[in-house]
Amino acid sequence: MTPGQSEAFSRVLIDKALEASGWDLLNPQQVQLELNTASGRADYLLKDGLDRVLCVLEAKREDLDPYDAKEQARGYAENLTAPFVILSNGREHWFWNYERADQRDAYRVERLPSREDLQRVRLKNLQPPRPLQTEVIRPEYLRVLRPDLTLRGYQIRAMDEIAKGYDDAGRRKFLLEMATGTGKTLLCAALIRRFLVTRNAERVLFIVDRIELARQTMEDFNVLLGEYRPVIYKTARRTGELLGSSVVVATIQSLMTDRRYREEFTPFYFDLVVNDEAHRSIYGDAREAVQFFQATRIGLTATPKAYLKNVNIDELATEDPRALEARQLRDTYHYFGCEPGQPTFRYDIADAVQDAEGPFLCLPKIIDCRSDITTQALQETGWTVVINEQEENFKIQDLERKIFTPHRNRVMCEAFLREAQRDPTGETGKSIIFAVNQTHATALTKVLNDIKPGIALTITSRIPDASSLAKEFRDGKRSERIAVSVDMLSTGYNCRDLLNVVLMRPIFSPTEYIQIKGRGTRRFTFVVGNTEYEKRHFFLLDFCAVAEFFEEMYDYAAPLKLPAHEGRRAAPVRYESGAGGGAVREPGPDLGYGAGEGDDRRREIPVWEGTDRIVSQEVRIVGPNGEKVDVMTFRGSFERDLNEFAEADPDLHGAVEAEDDDAIETILQERFYHRPEMFYAPDKLIISYGVPAPTPAFVYNALGKRPLPTKDKVVADTVDSIAARFNLRYADQKWINATAELVSEDTQAFSDFMAGRYERLFTRSQFRTLGGLDALARFQERDAVFEALRQSSLVQCTRMAVREAS
Repeated sequence: MTPGQSEAFSRVLIDKALEASGWDLLNPQQVQLELNTASGRADYLLKDGLDRVLCVLEAKREDLDPYDAKEQARGYAENLTAPFVILSNGREHWFWNYERADQRDAYRVERLPSREDLQRVRLKNLQPPRPLQTEVIRPEYLRVLRPDLTLRGYQIRAMDEIAKGYDDAGRRKFLLEMATGTGKTLLCAALIRRFLVTRNAERVLFIVDRIELARQTMEDFNVLLGEYRPVIYKTARRTGELLGSSVVVATIQSLMTDRRYREEFTPFYFDLVVNDEAHRSIYGDAREAVQFFQATRIGLTATPKAYLKNVNIDELATEDPRALEARQLRDTYHYFGCEPGQPTFRYDIADAVQDAEGPFLCLPKIIDCRSDITTQALQETGWTVVINEQEENFKIQDLERKIFTPHRNRVMCEAFLREAQRDPTGETGKSIIFAVNQTHATALTKVLNDIKPGIALTITSRIPDASSLAKEFRDGKRSERIAVSVDMLSTGYNCRDLLNVVLMRPIFSPTEYIQIKGRGTRRFTFVVGNTEYEKRHFFLLDFCAVAEFFEEMYDYAAPLKLPAHEGRRAAPVRYESGAGGGAVREPGPDLGYGAGEGDDRRREIPVWEGTDRIVSQEVRIVGPNGEKVDVMTFRGSFERDLNEFAEADPDLHGAVEAEDDDAIETILQERFYHRPEMFYAPDKLIISYGVPAPTPAFVYNALGKRPLPTKDKVVADTVDSIAARFNLRYADQKWINATAELVSEDTQAFSDFMAGRYERLFTRSQFRTLGGLDALARFQERDAVFEALRQSSLVQCTRMAVREAS
C-alpha cells in the first residue's frame, strides 16, 4: 500500500480540514482520537468543549469511498450518544444528522463543520423549529414595519406553496418564477422573516448578481428586516458587522473573489440561501459557491433557463452523457429540484395583467420603426456596402459592431423623440435606450443632446459612479429624461415611472428580451396638482425588429443551445474609403468611436458617411396574454410532443384521420395529459393559445389537420348557433354577442355572468350603447339564452382557463 492510499495519509488531510474549521487538535475537550466502543474503534470524537461528544468522525483511506462506512459510524455514534456522523477520506466529506427523521441519509459537504456549527444544529435537534405554516401570512403582515405595505394574494400564495413543501414534504429546494415588477424583494423580505421568526433559519444569505442590486435590496431590508441587522457582505466583512448579522446580502462576485466563501464560512453557516435572478447565479464557479452551503435554497427569477426543455433525456443520456450533464447543470428548474418547466410557483405577466385584485403590471404598446439601413440589414442578403472596391454584407447584428452608421443613429433618435410617450406634463416620458455596446451608448447620448440639449445621460459600467447616476435617474433627482445603457439597467432596475423602453440593438435571447421589457411593466400613478394619472401601458420603441423576431421567427420548439466557449479576437482588418451610396472611412477621434463593451480593441471599424431615413412604422397593441415570447415556450413544447405522441400511438392517429373528437378527447385525457414533463392540460392550452377551444381543436392544429380557430371565430360561431336555436332578433343577437365577447376576455365579467350578477355586468359601456338594463328587461328569452351560453363550449373552456389562472 502506497502512502497516498494509507489511512494515515488520509488522517493528515483530515487533521488539516479540522484545523481549517477551527478545531483545536491539541485540546482533548474538543478532539479525541481513537476510542474503543462496543461497536468498534471510533477514529475521531468531536466534542463540545465540555467533554460531551457531538460527532463521530470515521476516517477511511483516500482510495475508498467514505460513504460506505455510514452504518459502521452510526453504531459508534449511538453507543456514544453522539447526534452526528462525519465520514471522510481526507478529500471527500459526508455529514449525517442521523437523529433527524427528515435526514435519512448522509450528504456531501465541501468543508467540515465547526464546533459552533455542530452546537447550533444540535440545539435545533433538541428544540425543533416550529412549522413555517404556523406563522400565518396575511396581507397586513408587514404593515407594522411600514404602514403603506400590503402583501398581494399571489405573494402570499407563493410563500404558502414553499411552506407547504417545506413542512409537509420535507423539500429544501424551491423555485419562484415571477414576472419582473411583481414585488420579489418584498416577497423575499416576508419569506425570510417567516423563516427567522419560526427558527427554521438563524442566518440567511441573499445572493444578487450586481452590487447595484445589493444596495437596492438593502433599502428594503433595512426597513423590513431591521432587527436582524442586514448587511452587505462586501463591506461588512471589513468592518466586523458580519458576526452580528442574521441577513447577509452578497454579490456572487464578492463571494467568489479568492474563494472567500470557503475561507470565511463553513457549509453550515447559513440556513437559508436565496438566489435573486437565479438563472444567472447557478453556473460555473458561481454554482460552486452556492452549493457550498448546506441550506434551504430558494431561487427567484422571471426567466428561468430551461436547458432540459424539448430534450429527449433518455436518448441524450445514452448518446452523449456529458452533454446531458452540462444541460442539467445549467437548467434552472433542475437545480432547484423542479420538473422541467414546472417551478414551485409561477406568476407571469399575463397573470399580473389579468389578476382580479390588480392589474399589477401593464403591457407595452409596440412601435416598430425601421430605417432603410435596418430594413436591408434584416434581409437574408444583408445590407450591401462597397468597401475597398469589394462588396461587403452586414446583418442587423453587425451594425455598430462591424460598421458604424452615424446618420442611422441620428434618424433613430429623431424618430424616438417624435414618437415617445409623453408624461402628463407633456414632457418626453422617462426612457431607457438599450444600445449595442458602450461606444454606441455614448454616440447615441451625444446625438440626443445635440438635438435637445440636456435630455440624455449615459449609464454604463464605463461611466464613473454609474450606480449613483442610475439611482438618481430612478428617483427623479436628475433633469435628464433619457438614460442610454447597454446591460447595466436591463435587470433588477426598478424605475416605476418609466414610460418608454427603446431597443436600438437587436436581441436574440428570449430571456434578455423579457428582462428588458420588464423595465417598463410596473404600474405608476402620476400626480400633477390635484389630479392623478395612471400609467396604463408603456411604449416599446423597436428599431431592430426584435418583437417581430420573437413573434414570427424564433423557434420555441428547439432546445436551448449550450453556451460556446470560443475565442473572440480576430486579426485586425484595415478599411479604406469606399463607395455605394455613401463614403466609408476609418473612424476619427472627433466621432468618439472606439472599442466598447465586447469589442476588439485592435480592430479598426469603418464609418458609413451616407444618409438613412425611416421607411416603415407600425403600431401594435399587445393583448392581455402578452406577446408570443411570454407563452410560446409551452406551445412549442406541446406541438412537438403531440406530434411525437401521434407517431407512436396508432389509436390517436386513427382518431385524427376519422375526425373522431370523442376518441381524441379520451386518448389525450388517458395517455397524454398530466405527464410529468410539461403537465399538459386543456386549461393550460386555452391560456397559452388564448383560444377557448376544446382539446380536438388544439390537436388538429398541432398535427396540421386544420388551423386553430381564432377567439373571434369561436365567439361568432357560438353566437350564431344560439341565435339560430332561439330564432333571435338582430337586437337580441347583438346582446348575446357582446356578452360572449366580454365573458371570454374578462375574468371579473365571467364571474359576474356565471353568478347571475347582471346589474354589475350589464352596466358596462358596451351594454349602455345597446340600451342598458332597460333593453335587457325587454329581452324576453334572456334566461334561456344565457343558460345556453353558460353550457356552450366557449364558456366551459373559458371556465377552465379562469380556474387555472386562479
